[in-house]
Amino acid sequence: MILDKLREATKKLHEEIEQDNLAEHIISHKISLADYKLLLLQNYIAYHVTETEIAKQLSSFEPSKAKRLEKDLAQLNISTQLVNEFKNDFSCQTEADAWGALYVVEGSALGGMLIAKNLSECKNLTEIDVHHFFDGNHKNIAGWKDFCKALKKKDFSEKETKEAIEKAKETFVFFGEVFNRTKNSSIQTQSN
Repeated sequence: MILDKLREATKKLHEEIEQDNLAEHIISHKISLADYKLLLLQNYIAYHVTETEIAKQLSSFEPSKAKRLEKDLAQLNISTQLVNEFKNDFSCQTEADAWGALYVVEGSALGGMLIAKNLSECKNLTEIDVHHFFDGNHKNIAGWKDFCKALKKKDFSEKETKEAIEKAKETFVFFGEVFNRTKNSSIQTQSN
């Protein structure tokens, strides 16, 4: 089954991306407000770019993660201009590409639930009343479940399977590049 092939082919990349991510500081409850703002901006960039590309190939796809992140950034008065530096760094040329990227995008909801459970324990984030992206709402997992159902119904050729797997890998690499290239970025406010 293609879902198992995607999981197996991306497992190592997935683990590497998680190790070098500011989200680990939420799990340990030690994240600073500045790091949380950067984490939101990093995720916004990665999701905005990937969701935009997925939507070009899959008309039924409804981008939602970048929109929720945009609300968090607006609430904290953070500019989203940095996304422009990444818009040409990722693309989906085929429907199979989009399915591979979507595997990464929708699969992230599972980790987001764990992160959301720990936000209330982060003393440096108490001034934030509402979290839009890491909101802990179980409906966010519905996207993953819908993705899995749709993927099972889809008949992929061998070529399309390889394309989807390669694009899933590229998507993890892209997320990692966003995190790495922005980790020393200073947060710009919306007025800048």
